[in-house]
Amino acid sequence: MNADIEKERLRPIRRHGCSDIQLYQAVSWIYTVFDMIISFMIAFLMDEGVKEFMLIVLTILTMGIIYTCLRATLIDPTDSIVLKEQNFKLKGLEFKTDLKTYCLVCQAHVMEKSKHCFSCNKCVEVFDHHCIWLNNCIGIKNYNYFFILVILLVIFKCLRIIQDILLLLNYAFQILALISIILDPPILFVLSYLLGMHLFFKYKGISTYDWIKMKKDKEKLKVQQQQQLPKMNESAGYGQLLSTSKRFDLKSSLSNKTDNKVPQQNFFPKPLPLQVSKNQNLSGPQVTQLQSIFTNKPTSPNNNEQLRKEYEEVDGRQIFNKVIAEDSEPQQNSDSRNEENDHEIDNEIEIEIQNKNEQSEKEQN
Repeated sequence: MNADIEKERLRPIRRHGCSDIQLYQAVSWIYTVFDMIISFMIAFLMDEGVKEFMLIVLTILTMGIIYTCLRATLIDPTDSIVLKEQNFKLKGLEFKTDLKTYCLVCQAHVMEKSKHCFSCNKCVEVFDHHCIWLNNCIGIKNYNYFFILVILLVIFKCLRIIQDILLLLNYAFQILALISIILDPPILFVLSYLLGMHLFFKYKGISTYDWIKMKKDKEKLKVQQQQQLPKMNESAGYGQLLSTSKRFDLKSSLSNKTDNKVPQQNFFPKPLPLQVSKNQNLSGPQVTQLQSIFTNKPTSPNNNEQLRKEYEEVDGRQIFNKVIAEDSEPQQNSDSRNEENDHEIDNEIEIEIQNKNEQSEKEQN
């Protein structure tokens, strides 16, 4: 950054459009002068009455175009605050101002709407745009001359097209008329578009720079909005209902529950399944075995609390396994696998209860 600023400071400053002639500037001047000469030649070939009127109008337009073009080109649009501060520094005086904007390249304070033009390497007061055809920046000091120049060029081109049509009707200088008709309408369209844009800018109270900046800001905003759009998954189900943070919190709470084994009060205890002995006939009537009656081991609050803890632990593991299975497996197979997990967990519960009943029977015997 500092290296770029130092390079810009070493570059020469273009005070006005005639400091160094550029290619586009030379082409525009040569074409305009050539077009004016042709327009006067065609005016002298017209009939009496029309010729005088045409010559008067062309003279006024030509003088106006030359004057406004020179004024817009030769005026230095540099910020007046920059010029004052530089003069103060050359004299060794201190420059005091309330302005907060500062240009690092010009090394001076500038007005709020002033912008640094890197083509001319200077800060332009109320910067509008840099005109390559005039080889100068357009600011508040030369904008009015530039605007009048565009209006005069549009009127002049309309008059030139009328001359070309008259040449074709009179069958004189047809080759010159054809060349002019090929060149003049596109140039008139560009000038009319330029005039319409600046009329629109005057109506809105903005500059060309402001309009270009707003256009770029809108494009950047559209790009940012497209990048921030949420990407929805194609699959539907549990994964879309819960966000990543909620699912993580659910897993954490379930894991803490199974690890810490925090007991919760169960108002609806599950009934004990039927214990079938190896020698008992399965086809006979089945009787629900109550542990407090048919076992010597009495039922106590501690035993009930221990069984309740075991059931709650199994239930917590069952819910936890469901969440993990839905995260790790495809959504389309989640229902079938959850049913299998439920069946396996029920089998494990039955096996544990059977083992405890067998142990109690052995102690009774």
